[in-house]
Amino acid sequence: MNIFKITTRVIKKIRNEGLLKTLMDLISYLYDHYYDIKYKIDTYSWVSKQDLTAEDKIAEHASCYQATKVLPLRSLLKKMNIPKGKVLIDIGSGKGRVLLIASEFGFKEVRGIELSSKLCSIANKNITNFKSRVNTNTLFEVINIDATQYNFKDDEYVFFMYNPFDEFILKKVLNNILISIKRQNRPILIVYAYPVNRGVVEEIMNIKKVTNYKIWNGEYTVFEI
Repeated sequence: MNIFKITTRVIKKIRNEGLLKTLMDLISYLYDHYYDIKYKIDTYSWVSKQDLTAEDKIAEHASCYQATKVLPLRSLLKKMNIPKGKVLIDIGSGKGRVLLIASEFGFKEVRGIELSSKLCSIANKNITNFKSRVNTNTLFEVINIDATQYNFKDDEYVFFMYNPFDEFILKKVLNNILISIKRQNRPILIVYAYPVNRGVVEEIMNIKKVTNYKIWNGEYTVFEI
């Protein structure tokens, strides 16, 4: 993309969304690239839905791979002040960026479940590179599985999602989470980034409290179950 096209897009964005929002998005975008360079990882580049579907037909229910932005997620986890020693699971973990960021906040273990073996391979490589540069006690696990077939564990406390799939799959996954809660009664948190299908969560889960966050132009809803 040449300078003229970039300039035109920036001017259009400023007109449509304002200077402050555009500046925040630009800073967040640049920081995402810096994050990958700093740790010698690949978490930013997108993977299309077509590429995922080509790997596995079940992925027709999936969304394209798009990484969670670093600055908004860090700010959110700081605000949430989650007790140390908990377990986080990222449903549709892609290249593993959420797992890496979460390891900065005292989680005992971070788990990612991901349908794409290609993305799992990239995530494991990213984790290896990250751990070679960061002193962390967090345990990492990437599980290559269809999310509807995963048996949620009794120690999982934070369930993170960034619109990994459509309503059809989401309903199945949420019902599996309910099975886990019934087996081991415990409070949990569902952190839903850009919650397109939040109505499905509200319909299925027994929600005690909902908190909405808008951070660095990122939208997050935290459900306390």
